[in-house]
Amino acid sequence: MNVNLRQSLKWAIRILWLAWLALLPGTFIAAVVTGQSQWSRFWWMSSVALSLAAWTNGLLYCRSRIGLFAILIAVGMSFGTLADLYGAFSVMRFTEPLAMIIPLFSLGHLAYIGGMLAVAKRLQLAQRPLWKKALGSFIVLYGLMGLGLWMVLVYPSNDLPHMHAAVAFYTVVLSGIAALMATVACFDRRFLAVGTGGALFFMSDAFLAVRLFQANWHGIGDFCWITYGIGQMLIVYGAIAASLSECNAGVSAGSAHSA
Repeated sequence: MNVNLRQSLKWAIRILWLAWLALLPGTFIAAVVTGQSQWSRFWWMSSVALSLAAWTNGLLYCRSRIGLFAILIAVGMSFGTLADLYGAFSVMRFTEPLAMIIPLFSLGHLAYIGGMLAVAKRLQLAQRPLWKKALGSFIVLYGLMGLGLWMVLVYPSNDLPHMHAAVAFYTVVLSGIAALMATVACFDRRFLAVGTGGALFFMSDAFLAVRLFQANWHGIGDFCWITYGIGQMLIVYGAIAASLSECNAGVSAGSAHSA
């Protein structure tokens, strides 16, 4: 790829991060300070900025050793953006929002899982002696937390009873990707931001459950967007940082070999 084009794409990634900062944290703070909920109309646009950043990264590093990982992170973020758009615009809806949002996010999480498995295989993390034990431990941890939250927030609720089973399935998928991201982060610190993002994504859905199934008890559900947005940002930009680090490591290894 042309050097000037690579530099332009890297600058685009930086600019898109600033756009995300203005569209979500900036407007969230504005909504809290002014008490005007109209600022929330900008929040879905932050997902678009993250999708563009993820695909830019995929274009930059698609031929690198972890190129498949970069592409699948972009695919996962894109499904999340589609879910956000469906939730934000009533004119687009042809069914109850959750009936479409859950499948879209589930597809996104499956793409994330594919990306994390690909990078774990490519970097030989899955061959480490404690890999299976660590992954199993995180799956149990997130699985139990997800089950507990579903039992406390969703199961007793009279709201959207036809969606309770679908939410349980989605919780399993979400717990799986959060556990996998945490495991990869434990074995390669370059993915620490990705692992943290997965944990925040998990937390955001707990807030969302309060909003949907517990009548937004004490306004706790209002934190779903900020934790979700930060979680997605850490996943995307953590993947970007890891891709850059891996690319630089490859260049250094190549230079050393030539020398």
